[in-house]
Amino acid sequence: MTFFKVRYLLISFILFFVAILVFVISGLANGLSMNNASSVINMSADTFYLQKSAEGRMDRSHLTIDLGRLTSKSDAQPLGVQMGTISKVNSEDKLDITFMAVKPESFLEPNVMEGKGLISSGENSVLLDHSLKSETIRIGTILKDARSGVKLKVAGFMDDQTFSHTPVALISLDTWKEISGGADKTEFNAIALNRANSSLKEEISSMDKNGEWVEKELVIEGIPGYTAEQNSLYMMLSFLIVIAVFVLAAFFYIMTIQKTAQFGILKAIGAKSSLLVKTTIFQVVLLTIVNIAAAVAFTKGFMMVLPDDIPFIFDMTQIAKFSGILFLVSILGSLLSVFNIVKADPIQAMGRLE
Repeated sequence: MTFFKVRYLLISFILFFVAILVFVISGLANGLSMNNASSVINMSADTFYLQKSAEGRMDRSHLTIDLGRLTSKSDAQPLGVQMGTISKVNSEDKLDITFMAVKPESFLEPNVMEGKGLISSGENSVLLDHSLKSETIRIGTILKDARSGVKLKVAGFMDDQTFSHTPVALISLDTWKEISGGADKTEFNAIALNRANSSLKEEISSMDKNGEWVEKELVIEGIPGYTAEQNSLYMMLSFLIVIAVFVLAAFFYIMTIQKTAQFGILKAIGAKSSLLVKTTIFQVVLLTIVNIAAAVAFTKGFMMVLPDDIPFIFDMTQIAKFSGILFLVSILGSLLSVFNIVKADPIQAMGRLE
């Protein structure tokens, strides 16, 4: 390694940049995942009761169960989801959001990072995702729903509450009725269950027999664009890792061929093939560990300089998983050169072909 510095430096650069690409794409995949579904991912619910014809998509589900029978149950709560547009009063600047309606102070109401929670009566309050906070939108600002004209007072801001790449505007069930068309309207999208309870599931199923229970993971996958987005990014990662196998294998193979004469001479003076193989693999392991560690550090720094509007999550668990895959890929690529080490002939290395 000290003698062939340039060759090993080139391999190091390739491994370093491949690792960076894998880590960055992984971070973008995680970031887009959270930006698309963070409101459901962070929701304190395990199972959702949706309309059967909705095929697991919360935005397509419509239920008309009596709200009075549901809101009295602590472990099962109605949930309304509706795409919408809001703006400041007397302003033409509109913002695309997703309304989510929950019972105030229920398990569905997320923690508030600034301000206070929903107000159950007295006024139409709204909690907004922190991405909507600006000089013109702050606590106490009066907003207006573009479709119904209902005015909403900003009560606080939440962290990581988005749905289908739009920030969430959390409202109470009373405000949901008003926005949806009247106080007597009881249609909503889902019933969220806080924990497994077979008797409660049966009771809710009897209220509306046109529904079905869907696990949280399937509801997340049903959010528009989520599955296609994640599949595309992970397909890119898969191809990148496969390409890395062939590139690294080719480099190590060529380098081994170039050193065939040296391996033959070492064998002539008593070196065993097993020792030469172990030494070669040790060099690969050392290069891989150093370059993967450098790539992890670079990715961490890269995340710090990214603009806030680019979703990126540095998940150490994911990074560790892909680091392990890259490590195995590098070892696998180096094994192709083992054959050349074993078959290296001392006589040929010394120029004696007779």
